[in-house]
Amino acid sequence: MACCAVALLWITYLRAGIPVRLDSLSAFIFFATLFQYTLHRFLALRKHKNSDNEILKWTAENQFLFVMLAIISGGMCANLSFHLTRDTFFLLLFLGTLSLLYELPVFRQDDKQMRLRDIWFFKIILITLVWSCTTAVLPYLQYELNIYSTSFIVLLIQKIALVFIVALAFDIRDMEYDRRDQVITIPIRFGLIRVRKLIIILTALCILTGFIHALWLSPFSMPLILTAQLSPLFSYYIITLAYRYPIDLFFIVAVDGILAVEFIFAMLLKLIF
Repeated sequence: MACCAVALLWITYLRAGIPVRLDSLSAFIFFATLFQYTLHRFLALRKHKNSDNEILKWTAENQFLFVMLAIISGGMCANLSFHLTRDTFFLLLFLGTLSLLYELPVFRQDDKQMRLRDIWFFKIILITLVWSCTTAVLPYLQYELNIYSTSFIVLLIQKIALVFIVALAFDIRDMEYDRRDQVITIPIRFGLIRVRKLIIILTALCILTGFIHALWLSPFSMPLILTAQLSPLFSYYIITLAYRYPIDLFFIVAVDGILAVEFIFAMLLKLIF
């Protein structure tokens, strides 16, 4: 996921005309994502100690590795934070707080400990907000670009649609767990048929906004124009496969990988044009 976050960030660099390189922001996003998902694994292991989930079993067998990853990634985040602009740092602080509260029980309701993700529909909204802001808003703040421009607004809409699609796919996979935890998600509330229609609409929105941005609102690039069409279609194909193969490994590799598809396509097409 850390590599996917950087890839999603770098496609924003390409569209905004920022040189793609491993700068302070890219490195911070990588280590912050690594720290967040390491913490997520620990909390999931604590909550489901006797689970037969293969990922949780592997986590339990390699806890020392996860502790070291948490220490290293947390330390790198602290060091890299000094190289960020003030606006970037404060937005990251806000997003980081939301990410922590996503998993940590911070309040009680009806004598039950509640997390932000347990609030009705808040799970997918929180994921979409954090990922979209991290990979679209932060580059504009770090490099002091105009966040009120049409180019930024269209780009942000595309990011929101893409992240929402991926989050919906995981909500479909997690329906059994969410029902058991009494978490109301969009698939549980509206059913799979309506959710699949919503994914088609969001895919079309990704294609439209990506094409508009690549053709008229960003520096002209044929690879980016083609990528705007191909990557949402490929992502939708991966989602349809996820319906047939709802296994953890496929989601970790393929569905999470959707977030990196646009950048990979752009790099490959650059070799052709």
